[in-house]
Amino acid sequence: MANTLRIKRRATGNAGAPTSLENAELAFNEVDNILYYGKGTGGAGGTATTVEAIGGLGAFTTLTGEQTISGNKTFTGTVIVPTPTANTHAATKLYVDGAVANATTTFTLTGDTGTNQTITSGDTLTISGGTGLTATVGATDTITVNLDNTAVTAANYGASGSVATFTVDAQGRLTAAANTAISITASQVSDRATNLVTGLTGTANEIAVSNSGVGAVTLSLPANVTISNNLTVSGDLIVNGNTTTLNTATLVVEDKNIVLANVATPTDTTADGAGITILGATDKTLNWVDATDTWTSSEHFNLLAGKSYYIGGSAVLSNTTLASSVITSSLTSVGTIGTGVWQGTAIGLLYGGTGSTTAGGARTALGLAIGTDVQAFSSQLTALAANTATIDGGTF
Repeated sequence: MANTLRIKRRATGNAGAPTSLENAELAFNEVDNILYYGKGTGGAGGTATTVEAIGGLGAFTTLTGEQTISGNKTFTGTVIVPTPTANTHAATKLYVDGAVANATTTFTLTGDTGTNQTITSGDTLTISGGTGLTATVGATDTITVNLDNTAVTAANYGASGSVATFTVDAQGRLTAAANTAISITASQVSDRATNLVTGLTGTANEIAVSNSGVGAVTLSLPANVTISNNLTVSGDLIVNGNTTTLNTATLVVEDKNIVLANVATPTDTTADGAGITILGATDKTLNWVDATDTWTSSEHFNLLAGKSYYIGGSAVLSNTTLASSVITSSLTSVGTIGTGVWQGTAIGLLYGGTGSTTAGGARTALGLAIGTDVQAFSSQLTALAANTATIDGGTF
């Protein structure tokens, strides 16, 4: 008998290429009928750089039978198209498209006044703006009709000391607008001398004085108030604004607790981002982050020598010691271990161990493993020599 060589294959399951192939290795997926080839060497051990589809009914056209080919294709030479038998066939569609493109279309244009006009294919339809209107051709098939600007400046007209005046055209548009100052002479105000109040002046950023009517003066605080000396508030101080700025060298607070994110209905969402920001070359922050349910610092924490990290009242880590109470870890790598006693589970053969906890068990395990590999290799050599071996690429 001759030796049998089988390539890697998949009979059932998912369509598509294998995750990886060795360089020049073949694999056939019977699910989508595609033959794949490992091209190039891009990894350790001869792993192929790419896996290419090189044959099979699932990747290439056939001479007979129906297939759906996607994407644009360019053919050279003469392309013979069979006689069309349906409206979707190429020759029929080309004929119809040509007939539609060459068809003559007419329609009638009418308006509120004037003579109706007939528009034929090839004519140009012009839409002109009338009084106060401008027609502008924009994108394809789009005409925008805009209302023209007048000489009026967009603004609010009229105030406490002036009255607004306007000019309106026949289309109802404002063509002029202005403010006219209100001027009342002294003779038009009765009893003016009796009720006139004089001699009161305010202080900038402290007291404002205004005449609120005949014979009346209003004293008020200006919009921005400056107090040059100390201000003592014996009651509560409530500031309804967006920003409170303290330009002081020292801030002294009697309260032991500072409340942040104080809203009507506090939740972890409303507390998200609350904390402290210290300005430096970059912002130094300590904030509550709702997404991780933790306090989050942008900088390192540096404990002084002799101090430790505590969890639940117990020290867990100092600058030299990991507490004995820490008995569980998910470490995936460590440095050099100088001392210690291994009392964990047995290390398997695949990871350099013996798979056993005793010397005798280790010798047995290692001997069986080596013997099995040698026996398997020996039987393969015997089969190859007799031309009866099957070299199987396996499955994927």
